[in-house]
Amino acid sequence: MPLLALALAGCSNASNGAGAGSSALSTEPAAAASGAGLQSGLGGRAQNRKITFLLSQDPGDSFWGTISQGAKDAAELFNVELNLQTSQGDPGKYNDLIGSAVADKPAALAVVIDDPKRYTENVCAASKAGIAVLAYNITQEGDVAACTSGFVGQNFEEAGFLLGRRLIAEAKLPQGAKVFTPVEFPEQVYAIQRNAGVQKALDAIGAKTEMVATGIDDAGALDKMSQYLLGHKDIAAIVPLGGTPHRNIEAAMTDVGVKVPVVGFDLSKPVIDGIKSGTILAAADQQPYIQGFQTVAQLALKLDFDLSPATINSGGGGLVDKSNVAIVEQLAGTIR
Repeated sequence: MPLLALALAGCSNASNGAGAGSSALSTEPAAAASGAGLQSGLGGRAQNRKITFLLSQDPGDSFWGTISQGAKDAAELFNVELNLQTSQGDPGKYNDLIGSAVADKPAALAVVIDDPKRYTENVCAASKAGIAVLAYNITQEGDVAACTSGFVGQNFEEAGFLLGRRLIAEAKLPQGAKVFTPVEFPEQVYAIQRNAGVQKALDAIGAKTEMVATGIDDAGALDKMSQYLLGHKDIAAIVPLGGTPHRNIEAAMTDVGVKVPVVGFDLSKPVIDGIKSGTILAAADQQPYIQGFQTVAQLALKLDFDLSPATINSGGGGLVDKSNVAIVEQLAGTIR
């Protein structure tokens, strides 16, 4: 790949330098001031090369850490100044960070739009201020979508449908089966879309899903799922719709002595171990590294050449199962 071969001299290595309680993860100028770049102008044509990349969760979480790593790698390759910040799960703080970005006037802004009612005003203010805005991980339709120029993330409903069909094919669920679908935040769009996809597949056999909120704390999620399983012995299968319930579901099943088929969303070491052992049949991988990398890469192309960002379906239609889990395991925690 020519771009990699001609990796830009003098680029920064973005790092986490924030102190305790701070939302700023790194604000490190790259080599923009030197004008370094390719002969085409990529990596040095735009004067303002600052991209503010807002994480909604702490990068200490493996999923968000992988997104962060992808963003850092792209920032280095494309010679942009990356300003990584996190709201650490606080929606109010996230909205404040978007507002602060407008005042700071970066050239571009990357956002997760998990709450359109809360974020639309500030996202659109950024767009009106001439800041290129790209959504990643979760996006929305409507007014806020008109203020963004693209999206990098998984088609959640499509992935849910694939998981549902896989569950029917391998687990041979009976007509009218009840399927437990635990998720961190059932009211958020990612949960609604994932559950809709699973339910769409299950409609073929008259099966029904039941969502239960787990939150993002591992111990709390484990306890809530264990309590649910104790009171619902008629559950025929489980589809964790988020990374937190997915990485804790095997422990919950062991705690209460339940053994039913499982497919779910998002990868982690416990999920990979579950796939290897056969406890988990398959997992949808939304490939968070791509979400970080391609978001920054597309914004860099926008800054240097005014190329329009595209919508990218990260993860596509593939599932992780026993046939390919070894490859995923090699890259777990860094790229996958």
